[in-house]
Amino acid sequence: MNKNRNIGKKKTLTIVGLFIFGFFIGNFSALLYIKEDESIHITIIYSSEKASWMTIAYNNFIAEWHNSHPNEKITINMHPYGSSDSMISILNGEIFPTIWSPASSIWMPLLNTRWAEKTKQVDPIVKINESVKIIYSPIVIATWESINQTYNIKGFKDLYDLNLDPNVNLKMAHTDPRLSNSGFMSTIMALSVASGIPSENLTFNDLQNSTNQDWLSVFESSAIMYGKSTGFLARYMKSEGPNALSVAFLYENLVKDISNTAVGGKIIALYPEEGTLYSDHPFNILNADWISEDQRDVAEAFLEFLEDPTTVESALSYGFRPINSSIPLDPNIFNYENSGIAYNITVPEIKVPTSGKVILKIPDLWLLCRATA
Repeated sequence: MNKNRNIGKKKTLTIVGLFIFGFFIGNFSALLYIKEDESIHITIIYSSEKASWMTIAYNNFIAEWHNSHPNEKITINMHPYGSSDSMISILNGEIFPTIWSPASSIWMPLLNTRWAEKTKQVDPIVKINESVKIIYSPIVIATWESINQTYNIKGFKDLYDLNLDPNVNLKMAHTDPRLSNSGFMSTIMALSVASGIPSENLTFNDLQNSTNQDWLSVFESSAIMYGKSTGFLARYMKSEGPNALSVAFLYENLVKDISNTAVGGKIIALYPEEGTLYSDHPFNILNADWISEDQRDVAEAFLEFLEDPTTVESALSYGFRPINSSIPLDPNIFNYENSGIAYNITVPEIKVPTSGKVILKIPDLWLLCRATA
């Protein structure tokens, strides 16, 4: 992305043309004023989990742009959205983002599949290979330190076994995978464990397999709620205590926020031994006809700014990890005693399923297997 941009040159040529035109009609000053008052507008739609960091990055970028491009006016409209909601709004023509950043890469093939079905266009709206990834947060099993001392939970299989034990009253929660990224990711992880197949290789047959469905039904049997907001689950767990909610599937950075301030003890992050999906917050300049070259140039400049180590470091205080491994973690943040989270992640990273058509059907599988009591 490190290329010289010609935004200013394009504006200069336009102004020269207006001068010539205005000379003949006597309205140069008005035309020049109109043109100078225009700015390049871009819209950034991003997942709400990273709203605090994005606000800081936006303010710093605008200040830097004004200093380095005093004659090139830009306007950036920033809107936090749920990943599912933003995808649906793009498909319905309700929003027209320049940059789209869902909570995880899962949503990119999903949008491409649904976009192709809706528009019949061959070119994908998201060029997945050009996606820019800067920060991530793994999906973890959030539980109480006291509960884990009793049951020694290591992963999905242990939760499955606890659900089969009539002497254990486990209360579990994750968000609705139709509505929320974390619930979607948790369901994919559970299906991968149930089938014994890496998530990137999941097929329709794995979704239709009755043994896998039975396993998921047992796994889901202790669920007491399926919300829309991962943040709400974290706040509920924090305020209501271990008797209300034993286990929740959350982002690691949310555990950091509630670990030592919860009612009823310390909340900790468990990293499933089977592996975890990363909420990797991809940034995509959409391949869409509503985006001009000038808008693309500004969007690329913004993404370059986000990738700067100083900008990335500002995300660490919110519990996000850097994709760039040369940027060190703060040991005071990624610290079990201080934040209930680990410094190093030692479990495997699970990959995103590659088939958008398979991903589309995973919420349907969950509807079949979810707890209904």
